[in-house]
Amino acid sequence: MKQNGKVIKALLLVTQLGISMMVPIFLCVFAGNFIDGKAGTSFWLPVFLVLGIAAAFRNVYYLLKPFYAKDKEREDAELAYIERLKEEGRQQAAGKGSMEGDDSARRQRPERIAGEPADTETKER
Repeated sequence: MKQNGKVIKALLLVTQLGISMMVPIFLCVFAGNFIDGKAGTSFWLPVFLVLGIAAAFRNVYYLLKPFYAKDKEREDAELAYIERLKEEGRQQAAGKGSMEGDDSARRQRPERIAGEPADTETKER
């Protein structure tokens, strides 16, 4: 039953988006056409059409903003967690480097390991 509620909520959102996009566009086209007819010009219809499209996208933005608020909060929390992990890693790296001295040369892989051929390129061929 909970799944049906999500489907109905999604369908209502899609319907609301369609209506909130079409109404401003049609009203502005109607207003622009009406003004052009009364004034005897052909200038106002495109102006009002652009205003209607801008109003439609504004409506869609404000309708979808709360819909994605939870996703944004989760994403922000994940980014903060990643940044915290990076900072901890930097602190650990800085702490290890100063405590262990110059062990970095000993930890690097030597040029040749005992039992391994001296020229690894000839081994691959």
